[in-house]
Parts: sequence; structure tokens; C-alpha cells
Amino acid sequence: MHTDRVRWLLPLLLALCPLLHCAAAPAADPPLEIAPASADAISLAPHLSVLVDTGRGMTLDDVQQPAAQQRFMPASDRPGALNYGFTDAALWFRLRLRNGSAVALERLLEINFPMLSQVDFHAPSPAGGWDTVSTGAARPFATRAYPSRFFVFPVTLPAHAEQTFYLRVQGHNGIVVPATLWEPAAFRADDRAQDLVQAAYFGLAAALVVYNLLMLVTLRDAVYFWYCVFASAMALTISTVNGFAAEFLWPAASSWAGISFNVLYSLAMAAQVMFIRRTLDLRATAPRIDRAMQVLIGATLSLAGGFLVAPQALTAPVSVVWAMSGLALLAVVAHGAVVRRQRIAALLCIAFSMLLLGGFMIELKTLAVIPHNSFTQQGLQLGSALEMLLLAFTLAYRFHLLRSEATAVVQRSNDALALHLRAKEAELTATHLELRESDRLQTLSQERQRFMQDMHDGVGSSLTTALRVVERGHLDEAAVAQVLKSCIDDLKLAIDSMEPVESDLLLLLATLRFRAGPRLEDSGLQLQWDVQPIAALEWLEPKASLHILRILQEALANIVKHADATRITLATRMQGNEVAVSVRDNGRGFRVPPPLAGATGKGLANQQRRAKDIGASVQLESSGAGTCLTLLLPVDRRQA
Repeated sequence: MHTDRVRWLLPLLLALCPLLHCAAAPAADPPLEIAPASADAISLAPHLSVLVDTGRGMTLDDVQQPAAQQRFMPASDRPGALNYGFTDAALWFRLRLRNGSAVALERLLEINFPMLSQVDFHAPSPAGGWDTVSTGAARPFATRAYPSRFFVFPVTLPAHAEQTFYLRVQGHNGIVVPATLWEPAAFRADDRAQDLVQAAYFGLAAALVVYNLLMLVTLRDAVYFWYCVFASAMALTISTVNGFAAEFLWPAASSWAGISFNVLYSLAMAAQVMFIRRTLDLRATAPRIDRAMQVLIGATLSLAGGFLVAPQALTAPVSVVWAMSGLALLAVVAHGAVVRRQRIAALLCIAFSMLLLGGFMIELKTLAVIPHNSFTQQGLQLGSALEMLLLAFTLAYRFHLLRSEATAVVQRSNDALALHLRAKEAELTATHLELRESDRLQTLSQERQRFMQDMHDGVGSSLTTALRVVERGHLDEAAVAQVLKSCIDDLKLAIDSMEPVESDLLLLLATLRFRAGPRLEDSGLQLQWDVQPIAALEWLEPKASLHILRILQEALANIVKHADATRITLATRMQGNEVAVSVRDNGRGFRVPPPLAGATGKGLANQQRRAKDIGASVQLESSGAGTCLTLLLPVDRRQA
């Protein structure tokens, strides 16, 4: 009887084994105990089970089937992020939570990876069934259950209850699931602290971009333009990584949000290459490398365009292209730093290494080579901030080099110009000395000719006339003596005119007084001197001095010969812009020809001619009370 029962139960046990296994399977997935005093933040990686949906067609009902439940495997045995790299599959996560306390508990479940394309969170509904939140980077920001740059889902745990939650994720830029269960107050405090870090980064980026835009407007140097393009594209790239772009820049651009990181990072790489080309002046210093850099720019821009057309096909090779581009750029700047010994290339090498390290950190994290933590999560942002600062220092150093080079060029030009000016100055000095010597010789020749002409016309003419008269016997000894005295006076007058008077007419008149005074006294004439201060005559040179002395001498001679006067007054005064020199006598006077310019007398004609030669004029007035001759000399002959 006993044996028959065993034979009957064995097939039944074998038939129930799968069911018994299914019933026992959840025992390997113990719930996470939550209490009011639990930690503020709990990493959920050790408490999650994962199901890989390669066909991406399973629904919530499908994963709750016994067969699907058996496929759930523990996601990890250590805290931290769950990293699955690039995969086309959809991942289902199961989380069991138990609240053993007597009060309901509120918690926030955070997925700290904003680049997940689709995130579906299923929570038990108090009314029965499931409450589902469907959000993700490829969906509008308004679909999120909690307004945060990360994916945050409120969780309510009733008292003395155990609940199971399901999470479905899918991504085109790699799948990383850093799941954390937060106490709400602690989450908000941490979120504010993180926002301060982000504000510091974006504030730094904005300040550097604005500063270099001002430098671009001031210096008109394209290198500042490419720095601004790179810094702006890099800051936008960072905003897609940390979720700010989806929250503030394009909250409704679901299709663009899924590819924005790859497009913007490719554009940043292209701008980076252009910046390096300009900074190192590769077109002039290394044409072959410059052509290779142009090919690299074309490749990165093509990659950016390819993401707009076929983002799924380029998801896998993008890391390889970026890595190769980064290594190529690093090789170029390292070549300039080591081989060409360029300090600016060394600065570029250090700066780009910071960004390259941050980019590699992101890729290695996405490929599940390194863990996801706060440091690796901020790796690209930290590297970008360091690079922006170092590139700003590079631009400042480049400006210093250009200014030093320009100063050196200007200094060399000034030195060359100074040498040229000294040579020209020496040449001009020599030419000036030659011209002065030529002018001196010419002036000497002219003065010699003038003096000879004056001697010929004055003394020579008088002597010749006297000689002829004497030869004919018409002159006695007294007349001859008078002629000789007159010739001697003419000779002295010519000599006096050659003395430098330095524009002082009164000094010239003093020589006339010195020469003519004794002769006038011998003739019974009293000479009265009535001179007043007058302006200097800058044009008073020997030739003009001789003309003035001749005019006045002629006036004195006429008085002596014809006026029967006893007194002569020589006076000077200012008359407008002219100096008036007058010679007045108290003789018997004569009838002045109207006009004076038409006078036929030889003396008056000579006086008019001499006055005209020096830009002066002669006025003659005569009556029964005497005669006055006035010589009007312009102060400035240029205005006469």
C-alpha cells in the first residue's frame, strides 16, 4: 500500500517541480527593508533583478508571467551603477520593497543617467492594477513624474506592506542605470548642492565665451571665434549629459534630445580642430598635418550629419571615431610641443589631454569598463572646465607672443628707420652745407657785383666827371676838393651799408648821422635828431640798407645845394604798418612836380627807383616854409 502511494506521488512531484521552482524563485530575490530610520540614500543595484528583452516587445503583463519571472537575474552584488554599455535590447528591472513600520513611507527613486531614451516605471496602484510613468530623454520633459534633470519617481510604501516595482529602460547612447532610493529631504538637499556645481561650470563657460567674444570684436582674430564655438558646443554637450538641456533648452524636442549629445560633441571636436589649426598656424608651419586636420574636420562634421539621418547605425562606431580623433589631435599638439619645442603646443597638449581624459572616462563608463560614480559621472564636465581654462591661458600666452613679435618687428623697423633717417640726415646736412656754401659764394658774388656796380655808378661816375672837368681846366682846387669829398662820402656810405645792423633801422641811421653830421655843420646846417622807437625790419639786408642810405643822402645833398636852409630835422615814427623816416628843412622850398612819379629831376627819379626796389615809397612836400621828404618803409614786405 505504501509502495503504491510512492509510485503515484513521484510522477506528481515531477510534474509539479517547475511550479515548485517558480514558486521558490522569488525567494532568491528578497525584498529591501525600508524603515523610517533607513539611510537617506540607498544604492539599489544589489536589490534589483534584471531581465533582458532582446526583442524589445515584452509588456508588463509579459514580464509578470511565471516563465518571465524565472528569467530575472540579480543585477549586481555591489552598490553602484548598473552598466550595460551599448545595446539594442530593452532591460526590465524588478525591485521589491517592504515597509515593516506602522506608518506609510515616502521615498524618491532616482535614475541618475539623463541620456536613457525611454524609461517606464510601473508601481502598484492603491486602487488595484498599476500606475505607469513613461518618460525618458526621447520623450518630452513634461512626462516626468518629478521635475528633475534626472529621472525621479515618487514611491509610496504603505504600512506593513511589501510591493514590487518594475522599471523598463532603453537607450541609444548606452545603458547605465545608477538607481538610488532617496529620503525626499535628503534628495532635495543633494540636488541643490549638485545645482551649485553645475552653475559654477556653466558660469565659467559663459564668462570665458563672453570674454573671448569681446577679444574677437577687438582683435578680429578668428582663433577667438573658434574658441567661442568650441566652448559653446562643449557646454551644450555637457548640458545634455547632466540633463539640463532636456529641462531648460529643448524640453519638448524629443527626437533631437536622443541625438543631441552625439551631434554637439562632434561639432565641438570639429571646432577644437579648427582652434588648434589656427593657434599653431599649421597651414604655414606644417601643411601636411594641416591637410590631415582638414580631413578630420570633415569626418567629425560628417559624423554629426550622420546622426541626424541614421542615429542608430552610428551609435556603435561613434566611440571609435571620437577616440581616433582625440588621439590624432593629441599626437599633433604633442608633436608641436616635443619636436618643434613650441610652448603654446605644450599648453594645448595639456589642455586637450584634460578633455580627452574626460571623454575617455565617459566612453569607458558607457562601455561598462569603469564604474559609474560621482567622479566618472562628472569626468567630462571636469575635463571640459579644465580645458577651457587652459585654452584661455593658451590664448593669453598666444596674444603675449604675438604682441612681443609685433613689438620686435616694430623695434626692428624703428631701428632700420632710424638708421635710414640718420643716413638721410647726414646726406641732407651735407647737401645743406653745400647749398649754404653755394649761397654764400653766390651772395658774395652778388654783393661784389653790386658793390662794383655801385662804385661804378657812384664814386666812379663822380670821379670820371670830375677828371674830365679838371682836364678841361674848368674846376678850381676848391671844387675838386668838394668832388673828392663827395666821392669819399659815397665810398663810406657803401662800406657802412655792408655792416650788419640786424633789422635795426635806427642803428643804420646812426651811421648816417655819424658820417653826414660833420659835413652838414661845415655847410652851416644844424642837424636835429628826432627819432622814436620803431618796429624791427626783418628784411633789412645790405642791399636795402644801401638804398635807404642813398635816398637819405640824396635828400641831404639836395638841401645843402638848393634849399638855403639853416636847420635839418631827421625824424622816425610809426605810421600804420609802415616806418616813416622824414628829412625836413626850413629852406625856401620849391614847386613839387605833379605827380611826383613824373618828376624829371635826376635826384628825385633815383630816389623813387631805389624806394621801389626795396618795396618802399617816397613822399615829397614843399612850401615857402621848407621841404619834407618822407621815406615809407613797410614792416613786413610780404604784406606790402
